[in-house]
Amino acid sequence: MISKDIEAKAYFVHTLEWIMAVMHRYSSPIQFGLVHIAHGNGNEIGETYGAQEALKQLVAVTDALRNAFRKTDLVARDGSDFWVIIPYTPATEKIFDKVANILQDAVHDGLHIVEREISIFSLPMPLTELGNDPNKLTAIEFLSHLKENRHRYRSHHLCQPSSV
Repeated sequence: MISKDIEAKAYFVHTLEWIMAVMHRYSSPIQFGLVHIAHGNGNEIGETYGAQEALKQLVAVTDALRNAFRKTDLVARDGSDFWVIIPYTPATEKIFDKVANILQDAVHDGLHIVEREISIFSLPMPLTELGNDPNKLTAIEFLSHLKENRHRYRSHHLCQPSSV
């Protein structure tokens, strides 16, 4: 189970780096959404369930998200954070509505005990805004920057309070 998560994350990062290169190289690259879902924090989940059960809960959420999204959408987990790459056509799809519906319908079992914050980023976005040389920015640095500055860059936001 864990090796599947590691493989998926590596594939996700590789694909994101390719997309970033396309964004940098072409003025009209493909449109896509990048979704960040934060489930409280790792400590909160670990303290509630214990380390092993918390990991099982997070893996279950990863599987539920992978099953809910299309095969062309990539889901990766980093700790208690989830990232989803969603290619789309802006004129025909409303990415926010799609994500909200998926998360509403998906069963997340016990992780309803923590607040879930969903940030949706519409990309491409000019990488030069990030204050780094776009040619040297890695996918991991890009995700980290987006997470830390999500209030500035996100196009949509949804917060689901804990149910406890």
